[in-house]
Amino acid sequence: MGENLKRIAFAASVAGSDPSAGAGLQIDLKTMTACGVWGMTVVAALTAQNANHVRAIAEVDPVFVQNQIKTLEEDFPIACYKTGMLGNAPTVRAVAGALPDGVPLVVDPVLIATREYRLTDDSGAAALVEELVPRASVVTPNIPEAESLSGIAITDAASMEDAAGWFLDRGAGAVVLKGGHAAFRKGVDVFLDRDGMRLLSGNVYPFPDVHGSGCCFASAIASYIALGYPVAAAVERGKEFVDGALRYAVEYAPGRFTMNPGWREHITYTKISSRR
Repeated sequence: MGENLKRIAFAASVAGSDPSAGAGLQIDLKTMTACGVWGMTVVAALTAQNANHVRAIAEVDPVFVQNQIKTLEEDFPIACYKTGMLGNAPTVRAVAGALPDGVPLVVDPVLIATREYRLTDDSGAAALVEELVPRASVVTPNIPEAESLSGIAITDAASMEDAAGWFLDRGAGAVVLKGGHAAFRKGVDVFLDRDGMRLLSGNVYPFPDVHGSGCCFASAIASYIALGYPVAAAVERGKEFVDGALRYAVEYAPGRFTMNPGWREHITYTKISSRR
């Protein structure tokens, strides 16, 4: 391996493509770049979507998904993988079979698009729990995803903590159960690992339905792990990064906001000619 390669932090996202670049592989790459990591992508699914709707999904051949990972591994010392939308059980199993042993893994269990379009079927969700959760350095579900996978109705702080524990019981190294949907504890995430539990408080911004927030958070965590931070520290730094990306969220269609991973450099994306 060349000296230059040794100095670069590489991370790879295995997920679905979002042509609007508000979520999926595109927001993952933006996030990794903003965090100082050389991001790479493995296309696990294709979507036809815009700011408001997922119109269609095209599956990628699981063998081809596997080949993408294996081909990257031939040349690059990838220090962390992140998974997002995988779609179905064959794809999940292909990814699990291709990921190298011992490399950190962030599992974002993307099941449903923010606006209720199913992105991973039931068999894919079951395979995710069986194949990837036990290998995960950290799992990053939101409340609906945690409810769907665990079967635990999350109605208060205690049930939220129980659901976080469910992922640890299935072998995950750590879990961040995100509190964005929690009316009872808004903006507070539950972080749980083998050393115990802590609550991660964050700011609450007046943006409904921000596209790509989960993808951005998971990719930020993966980036900091790739840079060498322990999981707990990577989660804390990831939450700090996401706070800025939320604070400067972009209204990229009427009434529709998406994350802004480039917030440190580009608070807005307005045209020069329209600036006052």
